[in-house]
Amino acid sequence: MRPSIIITSRVIDTINSLSNIDRGPITNALSMEFILGQDPGPTLTPMQNVVYAIIRFYVNQDTERGITDRASTAISLDPDRRALS
Repeated sequence: MRPSIIITSRVIDTINSLSNIDRGPITNALSMEFILGQDPGPTLTPMQNVVYAIIRFYVNQDTERGITDRASTAISLDPDRRALS
């Protein structure tokens, strides 16, 4: 099973700010990579590849932050867990 991904409002706002011509291919590229596990590069123009790389970075960064935040929250909510035992 593939790990979860987090799509934040930053990603959605960035996609919504794109032109109609770019919005569809970029959205399809996200689903190709993160849902289907396929390389979307060949389906994009060179400029769309640049934009997609930025959005992909956002998704990966937000996902990593979400995983880290969940882990630190779980640790901080466990009163029996001690840093030094």
